[in-house]
Amino acid sequence: MYNIIKEVLLGTPLWVWILLFILIKRGIAISQERPINLSKMFVVPFIFMLWGFEKMITQFSHLDYCLLSYFIFIFPGTLIGYLLYKKYPIFFKQESIIIRKKCYLPLIIILINFLVKYLLNVTLGISPSFYTDISFNIIYSAISGLSIGLFFGGILYTNYVQKELNKPILF
Repeated sequence: MYNIIKEVLLGTPLWVWILLFILIKRGIAISQERPINLSKMFVVPFIFMLWGFEKMITQFSHLDYCLLSYFIFIFPGTLIGYLLYKKYPIFFKQESIIIRKKCYLPLIIILINFLVKYLLNVTLGISPSFYTDISFNIIYSAISGLSIGLFFGGILYTNYVQKELNKPILF
């Protein structure tokens, strides 16, 4: 077992470890107390979207099913992400700026996404026959869509809170 794990870790391309470093750095940064910047919130999901689409478009045999599965599963992922962010009251207004309190939920979501995507790709490396297996193609795409949805749910909730906190107070 140890040898298999060692082989997988040593066989992982350098760019994957660089990406993990960048994602951890970004995850820690966005988990700290800071003003909301909605446009920057799209950086990490964009990276994961590129990673998922690259695999589906260039290597999977059932692209039509992959895309359908991907886009269908974005919706439940968005709902889950929205509800996760809603559970934690992590925003406040300071003067005219909306601030997100220190919260490690974004970092946790980033790390879970990376781990799941990494394990799916390791599975493909161990069993290349999965590139043509329709079930695996659909499962991979569904998980990718679900994980992107988690990010979109957080962005959607953040946008909602920002609008609510910017509403004028009527006496």
